[in-house]
Amino acid sequence: MTTQPAASFDLAEELITTLRQEFAAERLVDQLQQALAGASPPQQARAAQRFFTQWGRRWMGRTLELGERHTDRPYELLKSVVQRTGGYLAFPLLAERFIEIAYLSTQPVYAIPIVENGARALVFKVPACNYHKAIQEKMGQAMAGMLFCRYGCVSACETAFRHFDIAVNVQQDATLPKEGFCQFSIRRAA
Repeated sequence: MTTQPAASFDLAEELITTLRQEFAAERLVDQLQQALAGASPPQQARAAQRFFTQWGRRWMGRTLELGERHTDRPYELLKSVVQRTGGYLAFPLLAERFIEIAYLSTQPVYAIPIVENGARALVFKVPACNYHKAIQEKMGQAMAGMLFCRYGCVSACETAFRHFDIAVNVQQDATLPKEGFCQFSIRRAA
């Protein structure tokens, strides 16, 4: 008689550790400084936006790769329910899992506050951000205050939904400097 391994309900430690190492705030700031080196201020703005857009895609791409490799029981059940409902629950639940993994692996939070989660929208908050903090500490308040990092969060969310062939519009509703948290709204594209 053979026994099957017990189903895991936790994220794989290797997944979390790998994302935490590969997308550490210190590494992000070092890469950003290299991308902006020698550029004039107007060029820096364009370069920072481009850097974070590409960085967000890489961050979520790696999260998707590792998350699909290290599945857990809740994800397997979620995929089964989506399949049984003809894909009805795919938005926002499938991509939400990976968005949460990305933030939980790299930010100083134990949960992602979900403001809205339904067929119309996914709205979530990021109450603390290692990336914004590291930019502020190493590059100054002026650079951090421009919130170029938002392009990373927006492109990461777009990448997560694109992986499941779901067209979305992502916008930032609140920012750390003004409201004390970032908030992102994701809605199906019309």
